[in-house]
Amino acid sequence: MDDAALELQKLDALVAKGKWYFILVFGVLYWGMLTSLVVALIHYFISGDPFWAELQRALYIYPIGGILFGWFAWVQIYRKRDKLRVQ
Repeated sequence: MDDAALELQKLDALVAKGKWYFILVFGVLYWGMLTSLVVALIHYFISGDPFWAELQRALYIYPIGGILFGWFAWVQIYRKRDKLRVQ
């Protein structure tokens, strides 16, 4: 099995799980939560504000942004899968 076929198989498996699963898991949970944690740590060390206050603020902003990130990533995966199917 060549690389393109293997990649197509992986993309098909991701697409089979569904758009909302992908957006919530990869966008909100992975990207949104991890970004919130990193940004809260950076703000804590730079500004000296309490970490939990910074984390609470970040948890409002970045998971919402994760929805957009997840949707954009979904569109890219879908396009890539369609290009691989044409080949």
